[in-house]
Amino acid sequence: MIVDIATSNFAQLVTHFRQQRGMSQGQLAQAARLSRTYIYHLEKGMRSNPSSRAAESIARALELQGEERRQLFTAYTKLTGQQIDTEQSESTLLDFGEMARLLVHNTSYPAHSLDRLWFLHSWNDAAITLFEVEGELTEGSEKRHLLELVFDARRRGHYRGWENLARRLVSDFQYNTRTMTHLPEYQKLWKRLREWPEFRRIASVTYPEGKPDPSFVFQIQHSQLGRVTLRTATTIFTGVSTYSMVSYVPGDKQTLEIYRKHNWQHR
Repeated sequence: MIVDIATSNFAQLVTHFRQQRGMSQGQLAQAARLSRTYIYHLEKGMRSNPSSRAAESIARALELQGEERRQLFTAYTKLTGQQIDTEQSESTLLDFGEMARLLVHNTSYPAHSLDRLWFLHSWNDAAITLFEVEGELTEGSEKRHLLELVFDARRRGHYRGWENLARRLVSDFQYNTRTMTHLPEYQKLWKRLREWPEFRRIASVTYPEGKPDPSFVFQIQHSQLGRVTLRTATTIFTGVSTYSMVSYVPGDKQTLEIYRKHNWQHR
């Protein structure tokens, strides 16, 4: 629904778009990396000169596109007198999904990208070989979720120390998606994940333990390569949580030699 700018101001538009998406003020604040008090004061018209950074963060958190985005920024300009370059933000900058795919396919390390709900977005050949998912991941096929690859009973033996890895990933997933639990697509995903008995068991006793570490070590048992020790390296685009890229680098000398043999590591 598009709101008539003539009868709306910036504060009213923020409130309208937030409520339209079923978000609370607290959820918007978390997604935009602002305080709840800031959002409250903004919607009450108690902030007459919000920063352009805050306006852009709110637009991203609300996932405003096209006319809705232009409406919000036009109202912002009327309120503050400051201009926001909507043409550059919509036309000339590379889409974050395309950026993630570009990075994944241009690194020698095994890597994949995730969308905000942790669905696999793109992956390179090295990652497919490392995790032995040939035939399971194909461009254009039904989206696979990262946790499904971990909780699939047929693949559980692929991960050494599976229980600890599964608990860590569930905790990190809950933290990273804590502002999205109101979304229909999140609720549909949660119901889908709960079809896995082991996911239900672990999720029932696992809670977010704070901001996840950007890197951790785990091991897999590869059918041909043997034991492989991996360290994760996560790239998150600053200010935007829509996509992230996860690379897997060698965690010990034995794995380093495996990487060199497969040209996954420059000598």
